[in-house]
Amino acid sequence: MHNFRPIFFILAALLYAGTVHAQGSGVDPVQYIIAPETPGPNAPVQITVQGVGSFLGDATITWSVGGKTVASGTGLAAFSFTTGELGTQSIVRLTISSATQGLITRTFTFTPSVINLVWEADTSVPPLFAGKALYSAGSPLRVVAFPTVIVAGKKVAAESLSYQWSVNEQPVPALSGTGKHILTYTGDQLQSAEVVSVEVYFGSLKVGRAEIAVPASETQVLLYHKDALRGVVWDNSMPASIALGGKELTLQAQPYFFANTALKGGAVSWTWTLNDEVVTGPDSAKGLLTLRQTGEGKGSASLTVELQNQNSSQLVQSAKTILSIIFGSAQSGFSSFFGL
Repeated sequence: MHNFRPIFFILAALLYAGTVHAQGSGVDPVQYIIAPETPGPNAPVQITVQGVGSFLGDATITWSVGGKTVASGTGLAAFSFTTGELGTQSIVRLTISSATQGLITRTFTFTPSVINLVWEADTSVPPLFAGKALYSAGSPLRVVAFPTVIVAGKKVAAESLSYQWSVNEQPVPALSGTGKHILTYTGDQLQSAEVVSVEVYFGSLKVGRAEIAVPASETQVLLYHKDALRGVVWDNSMPASIALGGKELTLQAQPYFFANTALKGGAVSWTWTLNDEVVTGPDSAKGLLTLRQTGEGKGSASLTVELQNQNSSQLVQSAKTILSIIFGSAQSGFSSFFGL
């Protein structure tokens, strides 16, 4: 086993959003397709017009941005442009001049916004762990939306927006609504990742959408040495094999990425074996075991610790690690150990 001191960085999905207003009157014979529907700042946008029959192919279509004509010609049914900075307004005007349909005009207003999604998993890590607690299948998960929405030149408070959450493409209306920018739920142990999306509204106006995929990480258990004076030495985990320097060895097993609710509720079982024989101690169910050598034998022993989450919705959370212990000056012979 090599030393295990990973630093995990927060994984966050950053999807941009924008507001779109369309103005027109009467029955419009044209359909408008905007991709993406809610673009972000400095983002490419394509607007496509579609009409019944073939009149668009013969019509003169003019596109203008900010009052300036940028494209004009026969059959120009698609137009692309780039939005401005965050909160700046881009006004696109479309004019269709058709011999059969007359004059059709449409104005689109884009005000780019930003929706950030950040996730947190309620899973186990060592004290003072420098990394991120990773999500494991079936564990509690928290996703927070951080919106930056500009309307009429002012930033809209997160509590004033409405959030419509979906988990793995299934809407969760009970967890959605005005001001509900935090989604807390328990993941599915059968999913290799949790896909969370949110649509953000200001009143009835959709101002953004964001999506994030949270991968399910494997649960682990690592062993650490507990020193009589310094306590548990969290700097480095135990290697795969060690030479016993004294008559006694105290080990702390640390589960990584198990659901904290299961650990605190006693749903995780601990099994220690030494040379395939079960050993226990006063705190072995808490991950702490002391081994002492009896006699003057020389040889080696294999210590195994296994963890299993017994919750029916978290059975996939299990882990095992093995430590080879060499004692004495030779690797022959045998001496027993027992847990205290």
